[in-house]
Amino acid sequence: MVKIGTHVSSSKSLDLVFDRAKEVNASTIQFFLRSPRSWSWKERSEKELENFHLKKKSFGINPVIVHASYLFNLASADEALRQKSIDGVVQELKLCEELGIEYYVIHAGKAKNQPEEKAVKNIISSLEQIFKKVPLKNTTFLVETLAGQKGEIGKTTEEIKTLIKPFETENIGVCIDTCHIFAAGYKINEEDGFKSYKQELEKLIGLDRIKVIHCNDSKTPFNSRRDRHEHIGKGSIGLNGFKLFLNDPFFRTLPFILETPKSGNWDIININTLKSLIDAPVAQ
Repeated sequence: MVKIGTHVSSSKSLDLVFDRAKEVNASTIQFFLRSPRSWSWKERSEKELENFHLKKKSFGINPVIVHASYLFNLASADEALRQKSIDGVVQELKLCEELGIEYYVIHAGKAKNQPEEKAVKNIISSLEQIFKKVPLKNTTFLVETLAGQKGEIGKTTEEIKTLIKPFETENIGVCIDTCHIFAAGYKINEEDGFKSYKQELEKLIGLDRIKVIHCNDSKTPFNSRRDRHEHIGKGSIGLNGFKLFLNDPFFRTLPFILETPKSGNWDIININTLKSLIDAPVAQ
């Protein structure tokens, strides 16, 4: 059964993510632990944590995924910002472990006024500190594939491999974003390009490290290096790209998370569109 879900709001109380998922008939979810564009951190009450655990157990919505704040930059040349980012990730991972969150997804970082080689070294150093501070038992740390805009690190499979290889004994893996990889130059909407990309993942990273699919169409053309999400089938990727992923013997076993524009009932429309592309039963 293919698991299809969406990013939902965690405002007011974390446990409400399950109610919001149910409203759009999502079988898996992703959410933020804080505002993605704020450093502020809210300590959660015992009651809120208890309600989260109860609903996680009773609603049957899984896996549950947390996305890191967009402000974190583990590659930063600014030592203060990098340390603030490390501390923020540690804060979030500790709560993920407490909540039994299956996956934690992060944009590893941007080079910004430094050579990309140095940015990569900074990310690896940051990850070393993070894994020392938070031994991961319940949660798997996922590095997301990026579009390659503004010095982003993680735009190629080779870059992702470099970031995660030193940590093979840790709970670490990869989240693929369809919009990002298409914008970065992987033609996953054509059968040959899709097969080539899968083979590259298998060779350089190993399919066992691929854990989550961010399922987004692209507002911008192939190889644009721009991160602009669009509704499924309404962008440059088109329906065929998603059909290839959803019916692939390996990828179909992963959770598919929508991060498409939030308006009206588009989550329901996009979930139903994805379901219509599947040649076998879908998780309800």
